[in-house]
Amino acid sequence: MTTIPVDLGDRSYDIRIESGRLDALGAVAAPHAPSGSVLLAVDVAVEKTHGARVAAALRDAGLRIVPHGLVADEARKSLAVVRDLYDTMLMGRLERGSAVVAVGGGIVGDIAGFAAATFLRGIACVQVPTTLLAMVDASIGGKTGVNLELDDGRLGKNLVGAFWQPAAVVVDPDVLGTLDARQFRCGLAESIKHAMLADRDLLSYIDEHLEAILALDGAILEPLIARSAGIKVAVVTADEREAGRRARLNLGHTFAHAIESRHDLGWHHGEAVAIGLCAASFVAAETGRLPRRDLDLVEAIIRRTGLPHRLTSPVSSDDLVAAMGFDKKVVGGRMRLVVPDGLGAATIIDDVEPDLVVAAWRHVGADA
Repeated sequence: MTTIPVDLGDRSYDIRIESGRLDALGAVAAPHAPSGSVLLAVDVAVEKTHGARVAAALRDAGLRIVPHGLVADEARKSLAVVRDLYDTMLMGRLERGSAVVAVGGGIVGDIAGFAAATFLRGIACVQVPTTLLAMVDASIGGKTGVNLELDDGRLGKNLVGAFWQPAAVVVDPDVLGTLDARQFRCGLAESIKHAMLADRDLLSYIDEHLEAILALDGAILEPLIARSAGIKVAVVTADEREAGRRARLNLGHTFAHAIESRHDLGWHHGEAVAIGLCAASFVAAETGRLPRRDLDLVEAIIRRTGLPHRLTSPVSSDDLVAAMGFDKKVVGGRMRLVVPDGLGAATIIDDVEPDLVVAAWRHVGADA
């Protein structure tokens, strides 16, 4: 088992990574639920494949389960769905000594984590990520939240949320065997992002072992998860509240969130991130921060994973630039972009020239 400590004082916790670890979930969760009851917030698709195993592990530890199924759909990551969770928690008689166990991908973790952060002013949350994206990124660091639907029909990504560190993170790579290939590739986008901002050697590892990674070779996959999660942990422990360094984790995400705000385009988060990484790398290349050969390398790796590197549906660059104005990384009306600073580092550019942003969108396939 690989254990990665997240050192945040009285909010510290461990990430435990091990094949078969799901069977130990009850032993991990029980100390954080002294009342003996847990809300099991589970992706309805995951419930079909792993629900019985999860429930057995919790019951074997003597825990009373209050179940609640969630649909992993970005459009349903809303305050209305959180309200439904509150109703289940109240009807299930959860109290301050209860805990939430979130089993699913990033959407489920965001919703359940936000409910845990706000119910009775905060109860413990154990994150059990079942997608690669959630294992290496979304379950770590305490960012929870839901979207707001804007007046023009677009989604304002994660505009309502809270920092609420999990009590524990339980990662069982075996569950990836039931994850569809598209969702798995979405997780690889976050691993590529982590490598680009902090570890060029990890990018080389992904490039060299990509076939084995896509084949779910555990001997290759588990080190990838641990190294990628470790990068997220290092950044979070240095800047828990995103006051400075943690903002670098948003590499490519200002572009990605603009794509996701257009839910008619149909891109998953990881796919939007992949396109966003290409756009951010273009900005870095145009401003002398990234050699053109490294831009080509990033795009080649993304293509080899089967992730998109270009938009495939007609969309106006002007519309996408406007969507970026709703992103949380706009400060004082100025657009801030996180871009590569070479491979293995990232930097923040304040007040980016609008023409350069438009050029970046056109580079990834937006219409003039």
